[in-house]
Formats: sequence, structure tokens, C-alpha cells
Amino acid sequence: MEDIKTNFLERRRQPFLTEGFYKTWVRETFEIRRRVTAEELADPTLSPLGRKYMLEGHASETTNLLHLRYTAGEPIEKLRGDLDEVVEAWEAFAKAAGVIGTQPAGSIFGFGYRSEYLPAVLLVGLTILLRREDLLPRIDALSFSFRGVDAVYEELVSPFIPGRGFVDTWYHAEPYTEALDAIDSNDPNEQSALMKEAVERWYASNEGMPFHGTHKDIDDEGHGGYFGYWCFELAALCYLKNIDDSRFRNHLTYPKDLVDFARAYRAEPDRQPPPEPGAATFQVLSARPGEPCPREGVWFAVHLRGKEIRMRQGETMPGPEIGPSGAVTWYFKGP
Repeated sequence: MEDIKTNFLERRRQPFLTEGFYKTWVRETFEIRRRVTAEELADPTLSPLGRKYMLEGHASETTNLLHLRYTAGEPIEKLRGDLDEVVEAWEAFAKAAGVIGTQPAGSIFGFGYRSEYLPAVLLVGLTILLRREDLLPRIDALSFSFRGVDAVYEELVSPFIPGRGFVDTWYHAEPYTEALDAIDSNDPNEQSALMKEAVERWYASNEGMPFHGTHKDIDDEGHGGYFGYWCFELAALCYLKNIDDSRFRNHLTYPKDLVDFARAYRAEPDRQPPPEPGAATFQVLSARPGEPCPREGVWFAVHLRGKEIRMRQGETMPGPEIGPSGAVTWYFKGP
């Protein structure tokens, strides 16, 4: 069980974050912006383009909030549950963008741009470290057109998604060339040394990114865009490849407690990695607002305060798309 510290300064995982900024940003996100977003998305006059951009902003904000909670020292077990909301938010945007659906195409993340590539690998890396492998197929669907083209991404998802092959090209050299060299090495000492180099270069290699240097501008009124500097994707590779991190585990950007958690965790029965083809599976029926109801019966939505409704098969699942606590997904309760 985690040692949950009550003092914010002791609990936070990076020294730049102030308690005032954290509390203000969280309060404004939940009490102000989410309510406004929900109201605007419910406006029938909102254009499809406006809806798409609003859903993208909500997904980014929800992701930033998860990163901020980790930086603030929130318990890892709680963050595991918060990850569902992040994935649901990106799925809502991907649906509006036409990336997922009956004819999936494209990607909400453009791997050729570091500003879009990094959110993709950070999301995958954090999901792996939180041991939420059950979410990886859904996350992978967000980058449909970039499957099998980037070695770093494939090294992360291939242990959990069948049918992925070896890839020897990648989009961004720094710091990923060193990380991939570490994976390719058969010498444990060389592996550790190369990954240490990658971790130490991670922050500098992201100079020019919107988050770079934001710790200098935050204040207790919630100004600034600092949510934490974390190389989740490199840490996930260390976990997956069993690389000794003793040389760099105390580096500022390395989430060592997440790696320790991932290595010690034992999967719950309902959160196992995807089964082998042909194996029996148990499927939880779900549907997003605007989609046809897949089965007649009672449905409930966690982010509408547990609201229950009875639907007939084929009827359109009701909105809103964003509830008081996050992106709305309806789950089948029973006949």
C-alpha cells in the first residue's frame, strides 16, 4: 500500500508545483470550465467543427489534469481510475474527427510533429505504467493511420496488441535513438547507460514544446501551463524491457514510483492484457451519446452521477457528451 503523505510539499513529486496553483487549477477545471464546456456542447447550434475543437480541448485538459495529479502526489491507485476519463475524452474527439467509427481512418495524433507525437507516446507510456493494459487497444485506435511506422510506439504497444511486427524506423531521433539502442543491446550495463542518456536528454530534446519551461511562470492564481515533466514513455520501456534504472531513477523527469508500481503490480481478473485470438472473452457493452443502442435494457452513465435509463435497441443514446465529471459513456446494466 502506498505511503500517502498529508503535507503537500512532501507529497508532490516535482519541486516546482505549488499547492495554490494545484488547487486553483483543479477547482477551475471542475467547477468552471467543465460546466461551460458541457453547456456549449449541448447547444444545438454548435457547428461540427466547433464541436470537434471543443472536444479536442477537453481531451487535452483532462490529460493535463491527470499529469498534474500525478505531479501533485496523488495516490497511484486513484490515478488508475482517472485514466478511464482521459481515454473517453480522446475517443469523443476521435469520433468527431472521423478517426474511429464504422470506417476508421486517420489519426488524432500526427507522429511527424513532436507536439502531437509526444502526447501519444506519453499516454501509452502512462497507461502501461498504471497497468491499465485493458485500455491500450482503445488508445491504439486513436492513431489508426500510424500503426507499424514508429519503432518507439510499436515497442510500447506490441506486447499487448497481437499482430504487431518489428519496425526499424522512427520519427524523432532525440532522445529515442539512445532508448532504442538500449533495447537492442544484450549487455545490461550498456542498456542502463544508454537509457540513462535518453532520460537525461528528454527534457532538453523537448525544447520548443508548449510545456517546456512552464514551471517558471506558474502562480497561485492558476496561471501558467506547468503540469509536470515526465518521460512516461521511456520509463515504460524500462519496465517492459526490464532495464536496470538504478543509475537514473532519481532523475527529475523519471517517474520511479510508477515503474516500481508497474513491476510490483498483479493484474486484477477484469483487467488482464488482451486475450489470445479464439479465447473466450467477457465484453462490457458501452455506447457513446449519439450512437445507436446496441441492446435493449437499462443503461447507466458514471459521469452523469450514475443516471440510469431504459433504451430499446437501435435508439439513439442520449447526451450530453460531457457530464459534470467527464466525458459520458453509457454502460449496459441489464435487461
